[in-house]
Amino acid sequence: MMRSRGIEDFRAGIVEIAPFLRDRVGELRDWNDVKVLTIRADRLRKWYRSGLLCIGDAAHAMSPIGGVGVNLAIQDAVAAANVLAEPLRKGAVNGDHLEKIQRRRSFPTRLTQRLQGILQKQLFRGLGKSEPARLPWPLRLAERTTLPCRMRARFIAVGFRPEHVKTLDVYK
Repeated sequence: MMRSRGIEDFRAGIVEIAPFLRDRVGELRDWNDVKVLTIRADRLRKWYRSGLLCIGDAAHAMSPIGGVGVNLAIQDAVAAANVLAEPLRKGAVNGDHLEKIQRRRSFPTRLTQRLQGILQKQLFRGLGKSEPARLPWPLRLAERTTLPCRMRARFIAVGFRPEHVKTLDVYK
C-alpha cells in the first residue's frame, strides 16, 4: 500500500513526522533504499527439550517498545542459573528443572508482551492523522501524578518479576 503512493509521498510523510530530516530524505532514491522492519512479539510454546533450554529472544521475541527485551533475557538467565546450579553440579538436570524455568518466566514474558502491544497500538494510532493521538482521559488524569512515572521506571528497569542471583554456600 505504501509503495503504491510512490517514493515522493513516502519522503513527504517522513518530513511531516520528523521535519529535521528534510535535507536527508533525498537520499531515498527508490524503494530499494527503504527497508521495512517487521516487528513481531511471539514466544515458543515449549522453551526446552532434553539438552536444550531457550531463553531470551530464543524463547520469546519482544517488541522494541520500552527496550525491555534484554532485561527479560537477563532475568531468564538468572532464573535458569538459580534453578539449574545445584542439578548441574550433581549432573542431574531433567525436564522438570527446565519446565520450572519456563513456568517461572512465562508470566512476566506474557504480561510484558501484552503491555508492549497496548503501548504500540497507542503510539501508532495517531500515525497518518492530522491531530496527535491522545491517551484516554483516565490515563491523562493519572499522568498528572508521579505514580505513572515511577511505574514506567520500574517496568523498564526490573519488569514484573525481578530475579535475584541465589548464591551457593560452596565458596565458604
